[in-house]
Amino acid sequence: MKHRLDLVLRIGLILWLAIGAWAGRHASADAPPTGATALFPSPNERFGYGVLYGIDNYNVAPLNAGWYQNWSLALNASHPAGALAAHVVRVLPEGLALDRATVQRIADADPGGLWIIGNEPDMFAQDNVTPTQYAAQYREAYFAIKAADPTAQVAAGGIVQPTPLRLGWLSATLAAYRQLYGGPLPADVWNIHNYVLQETPGQWGCGIPPGYYGARAATYPFNDHDSLTIFQEHVTAMRRWMADNGYRERPLIITEYGILFPESSGFDLTRVRNFFVNTANWMLTASDPNTGYPADDNHLVQRWMWYSLDDTNYNNAGNTIAGLMDPATRQMRPLGQAFADLATPLRRPYSNLVVARVQELPAATAATDGATESVRLRAMIQNRGNTAVAQAFRVLIEDGNGQLIHSQVVNGMPARYEGNALVEAIWQRPVGGQWRVRVIVDPDDAVKEANESDNRVFIEPRADLHLESLEVREGQTNAQNGGSPGSSRSLVATVRNLAGMSVAGAQVRFWDNAQLLAKATLGELSAGSQREVVIAWDAPAIGLHALVAEIALPAGVNDPIPDNNRFGRDLLIPGARSHLPAIGGPQFQSGQSVGVTCHNAVENGGFESGDLAPWTATQFVTLMNNGCMAGTYCLYMGRGWNIEDDVYQAMSIKPWATVNLSFAWAVVTTETDGRRHDTLTVELRSATGELLSTVQTLDNRDAHPYWYTSSFNLDSFAGQTLQLHFRANNDQSNTTAFFVDQINLEVCEKR
Repeated sequence: MKHRLDLVLRIGLILWLAIGAWAGRHASADAPPTGATALFPSPNERFGYGVLYGIDNYNVAPLNAGWYQNWSLALNASHPAGALAAHVVRVLPEGLALDRATVQRIADADPGGLWIIGNEPDMFAQDNVTPTQYAAQYREAYFAIKAADPTAQVAAGGIVQPTPLRLGWLSATLAAYRQLYGGPLPADVWNIHNYVLQETPGQWGCGIPPGYYGARAATYPFNDHDSLTIFQEHVTAMRRWMADNGYRERPLIITEYGILFPESSGFDLTRVRNFFVNTANWMLTASDPNTGYPADDNHLVQRWMWYSLDDTNYNNAGNTIAGLMDPATRQMRPLGQAFADLATPLRRPYSNLVVARVQELPAATAATDGATESVRLRAMIQNRGNTAVAQAFRVLIEDGNGQLIHSQVVNGMPARYEGNALVEAIWQRPVGGQWRVRVIVDPDDAVKEANESDNRVFIEPRADLHLESLEVREGQTNAQNGGSPGSSRSLVATVRNLAGMSVAGAQVRFWDNAQLLAKATLGELSAGSQREVVIAWDAPAIGLHALVAEIALPAGVNDPIPDNNRFGRDLLIPGARSHLPAIGGPQFQSGQSVGVTCHNAVENGGFESGDLAPWTATQFVTLMNNGCMAGTYCLYMGRGWNIEDDVYQAMSIKPWATVNLSFAWAVVTTETDGRRHDTLTVELRSATGELLSTVQTLDNRDAHPYWYTSSFNLDSFAGQTLQLHFRANNDQSNTTAFFVDQINLEVCEKR
């Protein structure tokens, strides 16, 4: 039987961050340089750059940078002067294109590597996806990478700049992830770009992010492109956002920033150099005791990449001073010298021995006595410091009781990326899941390191069960529009085994509004296979259901990636649909008259595009994809306590037109005292946002097990530019969910 057991690290979040995290540098007489911490004993490794034309075209060693990217998956990546290569997975409007075999090859070559998901997903000219699309593709990429390497560090985000508008896009992504999967988005690292660009649509800059319009766009003047103050405000805002959303204990990296505009636009060498030096010096020291990263002495930013190494003619606009190297001559440019002048004095020698990976492989002779079986243990040892280890040191492999399995001397180690040491031993492993192995590097402290917490690693049986989806399947009698109460439904959970070992005895538990519905035993699931687990869900109650499926592992089996063991979704079970007279019916005769044309002035009023565009929405407004009035999607507001949701769309109405509004609505509440607490108001506002009329107000007392359709004549508002708002307010007591669908603003005009 072949078992594959990947490394399970019991250490801090990010080995890659310093490529020697928690390591001390060799004793040195000089004082620590600016920006030095236990996480970054050599702070020049915080500096990096993006490269367009191939890093092997240049001699980059004099720059003394610690990392780089080329905006793609770094298969067979070069590591000049020991630089880390980041792996970038692009997200796409048409869906993720990720080859798992390639992911596995990269993970095998670079255990614990940095993976960046998305490059400006909020930018129309780059990855250009909505929050919902990013949430879905991020999850797919995250768990594919973690299946290949549980120690990989996966970075979320990558927005153009952390303005209120784009932080709102990120918040909408978190909300979409929770709505789709029932839990928080897992991120090992948060990533941003930090440009200073205006967001006015149709103007220079980065425009409005796709699928989110819920905050005021930044209108920075062109000459603020190199504003140190705004740069600092962005970083501070991002760190505050991370803390507010439960991610303070995560590193923050900047994978692009710089000066995009050419010398001819006023960004000459002096100006660009000043911006580079001032921002880098600030990031080397900027910290905050309330929002900074605790593992890095509360520094705000852990690493940053300048744009760019070799783009000297950005967007074909002329000489871009920001390029560090000349792609034509392959020589260093003036700003490259400024980069080297700042980074080089920060370099300090240090070594850091780590256990990078431990595998359990078949022995040449698979002997077994019934209680044990022969396996081959292989430990990969790396030096992730920038300086070779000259001293010999021992590596021990012990069982869970501390009994020695193997001891081996390693005669020194080169600096990072220059070679690994493999330590192997044959072990009679106990049959079953009750065993443990410990690998210890340098137990005699022959190599002096200030912190050796990454020198000891425990491994044990590892499962990786991925709960891929949770579906509601319905019978033929109730398949349309979410069915009706009392009809037969099934809950279907799809589980995939991403580990290299079979897992038997796991359970899938199904919950509805925190009440256990059923448990189902999964049986044995072989490595790489998947299975559907189906339970009957008969006669669910009318209302909103918070459905959850979760995996419970058998005793003695560890899953180092528990985030993918749970899948949640909301489902609305309506009692019926009450169709009041709708637009086009006999009460609205204008559309039937000769010489009159009618159209719906609302775009995407049924939300069947699967996102909110072109509606402008606050961050917690989302879509429901079950139980809607018609079609697949409908608007879902009121998803929490003490919140104010707003979604609106503007339209211009010609004079003398007839105007009729209709929409479908449903209300589900947990309020019980019969008093008004939570409201949904339908409003008409002017082009400047001034309230013109409150068309309808609903509240928690309107909760019924039905969909209703409301209709109103709005002829008196013809000849104006209107904003049609749906505004939900929940107080601090229980919550009320408001659903809206099939919004029509019929405008009829004479030909």
